[in-house]
Amino acid sequence: MILTYFVDLYELDKYKHQKKVATFKFSEETLGTVQIEGATDHPAIDNIVREGILDYKFARPGRLYPYDGMSFLENLKYCFRSGYLSATDVQQKTLDN
Repeated sequence: MILTYFVDLYELDKYKHQKKVATFKFSEETLGTVQIEGATDHPAIDNIVREGILDYKFARPGRLYPYDGMSFLENLKYCFRSGYLSATDVQQKTLDN
């Protein structure tokens, strides 16, 4: 059994419907790095990977990147909470081998 944590990133399309852009996944199998599934060519995803995100949860200086693991995942919802782009809370799922 593997415990996986994930956050979904959504954007509003031109018809004002929420569309999933990407899912950020973290588990013991990813060796401490958050994996990104979805539209990796999306400008927001490209920006996250290149420039990182701010640490709003613990207010530490510097930026967080996918290799920061769970800290990165927990901060996505604070960085993306606008009407156009929004991230869910960290969710968990148990996967059977």
